[in-house]
Amino acid sequence: MAKKKLSAVEQAKAAAAAKKGGKSKGINKGVVLVILAALVPFSLPTVVLVFFTMLPTLVAWVIEKGPNRYAFLCVGGLNFAGVFPYLFSLWFGVHTLDESFRMITDPVMLSVAYGCAGIGWGLYGMMPPLVASYLAGSSQRRITNLKAAQAKLIEEWGEEVVKKQTP
Repeated sequence: MAKKKLSAVEQAKAAAAAKKGGKSKGINKGVVLVILAALVPFSLPTVVLVFFTMLPTLVAWVIEKGPNRYAFLCVGGLNFAGVFPYLFSLWFGVHTLDESFRMITDPVMLSVAYGCAGIGWGLYGMMPPLVASYLAGSSQRRITNLKAAQAKLIEEWGEEVVKKQTP
C-alpha cells in the first residue's frame, strides 16, 4: 500500500504535534515539596533561611502560568544570588537554628535578598520590550538593505527585473 505524500506544512504540523505530545510539563510541585520535606531533618537552619529569603521566588513559581516560566527564572536566579553569600556564611560558620533566625531578622540581609528579587522582577518586565525594539530595528535595517540591493539590481539590469511574469 502506497504511503500518502504529505505537504511540507502537514509534515511540520505533524512534527509539532509529536513534539508537543512527548514534552514533559516540568517539575511537579509535589516532588519539590517531598524533596524539601526530606531535607528538613538534616539541615533545618538552611531550610529556614532558604524558605524565608526565597519567598519572592516561591511566589513567582506559584503565580506564573504557561509552559515558559521566565519570571521564576529571573526572580529565582537573582534572589538566590542575593541569598547565597548569607547561605555560605551559615554553612561555613555557625550552622544552628539560632543563627538562621538571627540572619532572617537582619534587615540588611533581607534587603539584599528581596532587593535582588526585585531586580529580577524588573528584568522580567523590561526585557520583552527591549528585545522587541531590537528585533524591530534589526528587521527595519534588513528591509532598508534589501531595498538598496533591489535598487542596485534595477539600475544594473533595468526595469524588466521587477515586472511580474504570469505563468
